[in-house]
Amino acid sequence: MTSSATHRLLIPYLGELMLSDYQGISLTIKRAGSTAMVDKINWSDYPYKPSVQLCAGYSKSHLWLWYAVKMDYFRAKALADQENVWEDSCVEFFISTEVEKYNDAFSGKEIAYRNFEFNALGACFSAYGTKNQQTALSDLEMRQILRFPGLSKHNLPEEGARFDWELGVALPLDLIGLRPGSIFKANFYKCGDLTSRPHFVSWSSIAAPAPDFHLPQFFGDVELII
Repeated sequence: MTSSATHRLLIPYLGELMLSDYQGISLTIKRAGSTAMVDKINWSDYPYKPSVQLCAGYSKSHLWLWYAVKMDYFRAKALADQENVWEDSCVEFFISTEVEKYNDAFSGKEIAYRNFEFNALGACFSAYGTKNQQTALSDLEMRQILRFPGLSKHNLPEEGARFDWELGVALPLDLIGLRPGSIFKANFYKCGDLTSRPHFVSWSSIAAPAPDFHLPQFFGDVELII
């Protein structure tokens, strides 16, 4: 199932998934989930664009995101949560449920959002708040975020090597304030600030003078369809 609108994504219900079945989860999400390409180059100083396909679906308890990245340049220095994963080969998901504030996005009202950032090993940085004031998620909240990386510390490419990788993540609906039928704002990203080819790519376009993903006024529309 594919979303046809450029900046709108309809995410379907997948049924229940067996958490121990990595291959089964991957196949289900790719077959039955919605797909979107993270392919917007917003800043001409950073023209490199790896191929990034996102597949998304939800179950009774989780929002599932599966990223497939091709032609990336490997870096994975962050090995623990809340480290600087955006400097590595990294994919990200930013979400805001404060839809009612978007009509006033340019009037000075600050829009709160959550950011979930993952390197290729599944290490995650996550926080909640506004652009100028964020609070990191607690250890308990971080442990609720499920990751299904295709790589581990024991099978890493050499730093700077060109490689393909996949990462699945499952975010508890309760943690991000969603339920079946929820309509919200979000953006999906691919970056690698300190990779050999720095890049800053998005799903929904960003009209800003310099790389900045923390701009919820440019998030796209997303819905968990029933």
